[in-house]
Amino acid sequence: MDILLPLLVLTLFSLLAPQKIMGQKKVFAHYLLTNQDYQGNTDTTGQLKVQAYEKEIQQAQAAGIDGFALDVGSWLSEGVSSEYYIAYASQMFEAAYELHTGFKLFFSDDFCCGNTVSDAEDMMRRFANDPIFSTVYYQYNGAFVLSTFSGETQIGTSGFQQIRSDLANGTKPSMQSVSSTWPTIEVGGAPSNADLQIFLVPAFFNGWGGDIPTLSEVQSGFNSWSSTINGSLYWGIAGVPGSGGTIDQIPSSEDYATVVQDNGGKVYMAPIALQFWGANAASSYKYYEYSGYSGMRKMWMDAINVSHPDWVEIITWNDFVEGTYVSPIDDPNKYEYANYLTGSGLPTGVLRYFHTHAGATALLPYFIQWYKTGVQPAITNDSIYWAYRTQSVNDKASNNTPTISASTDNGPIADEIYVTANLAQPGTLVVTSGSKVTAFTLAAGSTDVKAPFVDGNTPTFTFRPTSTGTVELSGTGTDPIGLATYAIASWAGSSSTSTAANDYYYSTGSVAGKP
Repeated sequence: MDILLPLLVLTLFSLLAPQKIMGQKKVFAHYLLTNQDYQGNTDTTGQLKVQAYEKEIQQAQAAGIDGFALDVGSWLSEGVSSEYYIAYASQMFEAAYELHTGFKLFFSDDFCCGNTVSDAEDMMRRFANDPIFSTVYYQYNGAFVLSTFSGETQIGTSGFQQIRSDLANGTKPSMQSVSSTWPTIEVGGAPSNADLQIFLVPAFFNGWGGDIPTLSEVQSGFNSWSSTINGSLYWGIAGVPGSGGTIDQIPSSEDYATVVQDNGGKVYMAPIALQFWGANAASSYKYYEYSGYSGMRKMWMDAINVSHPDWVEIITWNDFVEGTYVSPIDDPNKYEYANYLTGSGLPTGVLRYFHTHAGATALLPYFIQWYKTGVQPAITNDSIYWAYRTQSVNDKASNNTPTISASTDNGPIADEIYVTANLAQPGTLVVTSGSKVTAFTLAAGSTDVKAPFVDGNTPTFTFRPTSTGTVELSGTGTDPIGLATYAIASWAGSSSTSTAANDYYYSTGSVAGKP
């Protein structure tokens, strides 16, 4: 009996602890709460913001995305000036709750810039213990999911173990209320400190091999953290997908899957990205060429055919400065007081500098369905999706802002227009950029091609099915190609009316025929 009792206790504990559930493929998108996208915080009722968030949730769900991982850069420990994160989170949760469409939310605690153990505990209690918002907070096997960006050096294993223990036992209660500056917050009072379980899926760098880790580096990191975490997110965007060299992140994703998921038995959340330009990282300004949708396709195909991650996180929905956004927003600086995108050294409110990525949004359902079902979707109509940089590699703004140079550019950067054609029938695709006219004879199916561009024009696209020889699809890019000087929005209140700038962000679009 003395031997059996401890074994019984251990068995019971293992049954109660959050465990991995097989077969639940989920797709999330990383959402920066500091960006409000379509609506500034100018409405005293907060309802315009809620409606704007509802619009984004509907856009994401239409693409097949299951929820947002809400990036929180600061919280109560930073003082009243950071309480807007709580206000925006409350409005986002209210939007998801009012829609009642099954869209889920969870926090990604960004430890890069000041968040503490008490901040993580407060945000979880404030939302996961709220009787309304807990219904839209994503739970996995009865536990509330908490992700992070870093934290491994800022609070370490002891900090994360404290978070888990305090939340599970109601210790070190969160007692603070939000300032009356934000009167519309649903969760503005001191939160409930009722016991709650978390499912911890962080993204770590130090001790895990950084941006492009090796198998042994991932294994070393996992060995140090396996008793603390329930899974792992690989923040693998600083690379050139499928390039086969030292900056190819796909082998690292496979290593994460092997270590964390296959051998470790924990949840692996793999990265998917459209492009990455570290334009707000003044120490490097690194740009990584994804060759339009080709790089994203390679990441999806690895997830579908090789690494088979439990979850995928699209990085990101709305990080405009780093260019990773897949939101279909037309121009984030167009919306008054909504986005303060100055990380690249540009003034506030630079118009037509951040281009629409609606082409990526339109293409996502094809890959998301494939990932979730494991079956390649049937293509029942013809559609083409384009992406191109509006600046030639031979051009440079007079102020060289953000900085570009040979040392910042990574990958096969060229003056090219990238097109993905999803065709139900064979035909001819023609891409025209000024004097450059390029024709492609394409079979039915999904194909990536590229065509040269020249300055001083806006590219056009046509598709003629072989069966008819007549134009079925015709589209024109949103933005002209050529070094530009950008106007400043009147709402920004800048003394400048325009600014020069380097611009490596993709301009995208699409056109589709009837099924």
